[in-house]
Amino acid sequence: MNIDSGINTRGIDVRSGRIVTVSHPSRLLLIDDTRFARDVLQELLTEARSKISLDWRSDYATGLEALLSDEFDVCLLDVQLGERSGLDLLRDARARGVRMPIVVLTGHGSDAVDDEALRAGASDYLVKGDFSATTLDRMVRYLVERSRSQEALRDSEERFSLAMEGSNDGLWDWRVDAKVLHLSARWKRIIGFEADELADTLDAWFERIHEDDRVKARHEFTRHLEGNETPYFENEHRLQHKDGSWRHVLARGKAVRDGRGRATRMVGSLTDITLAKSRDPLTGLPNRVLFLDRLEHSFHRAARDDAYRFSVLFIDLDRFKNINDSLGHDAGDELLVSIARRLERCVRLVDTVARMGGDEFVVLLDESREPDGATRVASRIIEELGRPFRIAGRELFTGASVGIAMSAPQYLTPGELLRDADNAMYRAKAEGRGRFVIFDSTMHARAMHVLSVESGLRRALEDDELEVFYQPVVAMDSGRPVGFEALVRWRHPERGLISPADFIPVAEDSSLIVLLDLHVLKTAALQLKAWRDSFGADLSISVNASRRHFSRSEYAASVQQAISHAGLPPTALRVEVTESVTMDLPESAKEQLEQLHRFGVRLFVDDFGVGYSSLSMLHTYPFSGLKLDRSFVSGLDGPGRTMEIVRAIFAIAQTLKLEVVAEGVETEAQHHALFALGCTRAQGYRYGKPMTREDAETWLQQHA
Repeated sequence: MNIDSGINTRGIDVRSGRIVTVSHPSRLLLIDDTRFARDVLQELLTEARSKISLDWRSDYATGLEALLSDEFDVCLLDVQLGERSGLDLLRDARARGVRMPIVVLTGHGSDAVDDEALRAGASDYLVKGDFSATTLDRMVRYLVERSRSQEALRDSEERFSLAMEGSNDGLWDWRVDAKVLHLSARWKRIIGFEADELADTLDAWFERIHEDDRVKARHEFTRHLEGNETPYFENEHRLQHKDGSWRHVLARGKAVRDGRGRATRMVGSLTDITLAKSRDPLTGLPNRVLFLDRLEHSFHRAARDDAYRFSVLFIDLDRFKNINDSLGHDAGDELLVSIARRLERCVRLVDTVARMGGDEFVVLLDESREPDGATRVASRIIEELGRPFRIAGRELFTGASVGIAMSAPQYLTPGELLRDADNAMYRAKAEGRGRFVIFDSTMHARAMHVLSVESGLRRALEDDELEVFYQPVVAMDSGRPVGFEALVRWRHPERGLISPADFIPVAEDSSLIVLLDLHVLKTAALQLKAWRDSFGADLSISVNASRRHFSRSEYAASVQQAISHAGLPPTALRVEVTESVTMDLPESAKEQLEQLHRFGVRLFVDDFGVGYSSLSMLHTYPFSGLKLDRSFVSGLDGPGRTMEIVRAIFAIAQTLKLEVVAEGVETEAQHHALFALGCTRAQGYRYGKPMTREDAETWLQQHA
């Protein structure tokens, strides 16, 4: 072999498998026990002006040595070598792996000898004296080219075989007309079978596909087979392993078609993607599928062994969304990977840390007999995740809330245990974050209540059971109405009027608050337009906006659409947001507030004074006013420093040119105290309670 060129003695480029033209002439080996035969052949080659070089061996031993040397392209072998048989030499050479073309020379034509030669491995046979110089030259050149083609094919097949073996893929080959399917040994090993254990039929394959995947797999297979709609067949499905478990596989294939486009054959591969399907691609942790599988194994083990206990910890990151929105997804991904590594350091090798998706992680603690063990791990997790992270050149702080559920006989399914750990996590977040909570039966009762309320609320939205009430906002100097705050009430067909305190928190925890708020906005806007037309007054309407609105990009557009549809000027609407809503808002949410401000909608801070960032938010966001929280108003009647605090709030508002509306005014003393401090707008039972549309209209007739 020429090492520099990468071309072997057969004229094959071993790197690409292509046949190439080589500089040396074809080399012919003659094995014959007579010099005369050598001389005759040489004369024939000279006569044909052939470039073929001839070499001669006269006996069995030297002939075999020459054949094994791999220095020749074609061999002419006499059927008789003295006392030895040329056919024995042929068999010996083939047995030792010699693949070059060998043509047997016979003294006279004999069908029996010819047949025996071909069975021994001869490429062809010639009768001495029956061929010309041209025939000899053409035959040698043909055999050389065919040999090189076969060698290239063998090299290609060997490379393909090695590549497939290295990739661990199984192969399949469907002969359409014969309805014969060949499944490779590796294909069968993927699902736990030996080569002779599974029938080579299409039914054997498709019957093992999971029933939820089977129809789609068969449809895509047939669709490619019967037409040219798809360039190839590709389908992910689950195959049942011999042990009863399921393997996620990717099947690929391509049809071979005849001149009419009809598929005659379809060849493809099968790849085991179970590991990829069970691992989170970002963190490398087990994903939800693998975690649930391990949880189910622990659950069944606990059912068999009364002494076995385990725990599930549900972990939700605090402030992750703000980091992700502020610094981008790359920084968020880097943080998640760092968190995954810290979580792994908090548990033992026998435990499982998994990423459920987003910023939620779970831990399965094996052999966790006492709650103390789970709480120690939870405390360690909270401590670890409370330390700063160095991400994208910044020092970032997050935290974690952890819910714990312990295995117990009352659990009927693994999903129930995971659900309760999730509920406990939400309780931990509600209690202030950065803490853990162990699930107990009262949480389950609460969870069932929430589920019931949420289901009823969905029905209430569909059945128009939600009613808008209106509470007057008045001018303090005259008592005349300047607007209303729109408040929602649930008129249940069986339970009557349900307090907002019983369903608003549930709606806040789900997407229902978005639908509910928009329902109130649209209803109130249309009603305000009717009152402005009837009473000729420039009344305004105030509506509440949940934080969930600002995680959606279309809130500002929805408000503009509702105002335009009602025929109101934008200044007639006041959108109230609590201080907590503005904490850690992403840039997209700030832009929505700016859009509303530019449109003309007036933005108010609701419950001002009880949040975390009252002063900083006033210069960060485009607010037009604030609602003084009722806790300050009620404090005006008693001892303490409430009066000084309220006086300071009014001074700040006056400096910043912000309107102040006092909430929860109930007594004459409160009214006079606020008026003396410079308050011009107020609402509360002192002026009017929340009323139905009809009652509010009557009130307007009396006070407008």
